[in-house]
Amino acid sequence: MSESNMRTKLVQVLSELDACAVENPAGPGTPDINFIGGWIECKWLRAWPKRPGTVVKLDHPLLPSQKVWINRRIRRGGKAWVMLQCGREWLLFKGDYAVKYLGKSTRRELYQWAHVHWEKGLSIDELIAIIETSWWESII
Repeated sequence: MSESNMRTKLVQVLSELDACAVENPAGPGTPDINFIGGWIECKWLRAWPKRPGTVVKLDHPLLPSQKVWINRRIRRGGKAWVMLQCGREWLLFKGDYAVKYLGKSTRRELYQWAHVHWEKGLSIDELIAIIETSWWESII
């Protein structure tokens, strides 16, 4: 698996929310996926560090332009998430938490900072429920 495969899978599972992959060289920092109600940046990790207590470093960490984009979007009332996949595990972070903690936290800490953690594969129904609820809460 890779970030590209991960993005393809998420676009498929979020099709009912009109998800689409975004390739936007004109807009630095734009996340990988847009859907009704928000954005998702995909991050993929081949394996967790072998030693407990080791900071989890991503091969492709959030770029400064991505951090700026996510923070700006959230400050203006938008929804931005970061999804991290490692093996069968999936972790969904609110964008501002991802900006603050990805690349600076241990595996155990990432579990604490994640909005939700799926240990044995992504729960599509739960993911949709979470991001739909989050979207509706922002406009009510």
